[in-house]
Amino acid sequence: MAERSPEAVARAKQRFEQLKVIITRLRDANVRIAMGTDAGPGDQFFGWGAQYELEAMVALGMTPMQTLVAATKVSSEVAGLDQLMGTVAAGKSADFVVLDANPLDDIKNTRRINKVYLRGQEVDRTALRQHWTQAGSQ
Repeated sequence: MAERSPEAVARAKQRFEQLKVIITRLRDANVRIAMGTDAGPGDQFFGWGAQYELEAMVALGMTPMQTLVAATKVSSEVAGLDQLMGTVAAGKSADFVVLDANPLDDIKNTRRINKVYLRGQEVDRTALRQHWTQAGSQ
């Protein structure tokens, strides 16, 4: 990874502080903040961008709870999908993760995934990992 110049580091820190002010003003004005990402910035893997965004939202001053609501309930509302997903309720898509630690204590605990469920069925993560490992070695 290339080293950043002192000027680039200073600009990044300044931009981060500006974003903290913006997020605070938006929250104070009761603007709904939703998480929205695709594969993430630059060369990051799909899924990592979402993790990065969760952590960035907390670093910018949102609580872990506000961040999780933004990533689930609010995002599904903004996308017009709240009748199908975004909260745990009868009749909604049962896609969720089971974590080994509470993300309200530390948003990085969202990385501590124990199980994944899609449409109510547990995903066999071991089989997926083996399949991907075999496919990558061919």
